[in-house]
Amino acid sequence: MDKEPEIIEAEVVGKNGASNFQKGLAVFLLIVSALYTLSPIDLAPDAIPVVGWLDDLGVLSVATMNMVQQFAHDQNAVMVKILKYAKWLLIVAVVIAALLLGGLIAAIVALIVK
Repeated sequence: MDKEPEIIEAEVVGKNGASNFQKGLAVFLLIVSALYTLSPIDLAPDAIPVVGWLDDLGVLSVATMNMVQQFAHDQNAVMVKILKYAKWLLIVAVVIAALLLGGLIAAIVALIVK
């Protein structure tokens, strides 16, 4: 009456938690986003008052939400699901706001130059 040995998976994953690779990637993305925020080279320069800060804040916020989501023990929790949709909503909102503010600034500059 020998019992069959259990098969142990190579990658240790907590109760419905994210894999170690996903957690490491989330930390890496947070570090890269922090460096992007501190860097003077941006998609929208920080010299443009609102748009320049908006892209930095958006990138850092999305990376932070991603890290919190990946480090949650229960990936089926309501908070994780909310963060999943909040990340995408924030990305869309930042892109739309940057386009609108960028267009507004371009229109103001065009009126001043005339």
